[in-house]
Amino acid sequence: MSDKKIPPPPVLPPSEFKMKQNFCLFHKGEIKGEIYTCPSCKSKYCLECAINAKNEGKKCVKCKQMIFL
Repeated sequence: MSDKKIPPPPVLPPSEFKMKQNFCLFHKGEIKGEIYTCPSCKSKYCLECAINAKNEGKKCVKCKQMIFL
């Protein structure tokens, strides 16, 4: 007696999107210029974004480690 329609499952991005090497998690775009790599989880960020994040007291998006520059 249940006429509820089940929503379709979410569509996930292709796995190659997750593996993209030059993707900055701070500005959510392609890394341009020099790269900062988190020493803990090896996530990559634009050096400029990492400097701004450190100045603003932000941490690594992925592992929450402090930004060391």
